[in-house]
Amino acid sequence: MLIQGKVKTYNAERGFGFIAVEEGEVKDIFFHIKDVPNSSIEPKVGENLKFIIVEDDGKFKADRIVRLDIQSASADSIAAPPAGAKKKTASPRYKKAGHKSQILSGIAVIILAVLVVTGYSKYQDYRTAEQLKAQQLIMEQQRIVSEQREALGDLPEEVLSEQGQRNLAGETYNTNKPRSEKISASIDQQNGVRLATTQFKCDERQHCSQMSSRAEAVWYVQNCPNHKMDGDGDGIPCENDSRW
Repeated sequence: MLIQGKVKTYNAERGFGFIAVEEGEVKDIFFHIKDVPNSSIEPKVGENLKFIIVEDDGKFKADRIVRLDIQSASADSIAAPPAGAKKKTASPRYKKAGHKSQILSGIAVIILAVLVVTGYSKYQDYRTAEQLKAQQLIMEQQRIVSEQREALGDLPEEVLSEQGQRNLAGETYNTNKPRSEKISASIDQQNGVRLATTQFKCDERQHCSQMSSRAEAVWYVQNCPNHKMDGDGDGIPCENDSRW
């Protein structure tokens, strides 16, 4: 437990003195400067101290000394700045840097917004172009079907539509043949389409002699690769085959 007292005497040359104890049986207690904190500041007579009494070589002395007056003065100097001291404010350089940072942040937000708007606009243009392309393909197919109707007469829609799709894929249709041959070929094509799902299939056959009927030959030419049954490329196979 700490005991309170005051410096009674102090010999600066010899570095020791006595403390007058305020309570207890001991009235004066020895202390040495080496046991005093902040020893660069010499103890003064009347300075308030707190300490404990320890035994050293059969004698009692003060130890673990606390200098109350120095602590109080330090606390007051921290709590209240000296008179006339100016209040610290942020440096103009830091203020300028903060303002510059705000401007850069605003510019970054504006650039981001512009990029978002530009990207969305390009996406809308792409969608519009794709829709226009699809519409043009549909119109082209309708045009081909209309031309076929005019050349072949009234045939089922499924036959005309299939022929139009083949023409869009790069095939050609010979419109210079007589109308009777065109109608006959179209009828054969129609029969081939109707029978495709139940009778015919693609295999390794290539020649007309391997076909069982004209309908099968027509279906084979329209649906199977690597055949040799349409030498003139007019879409009508086995024209010289005497069996049909």
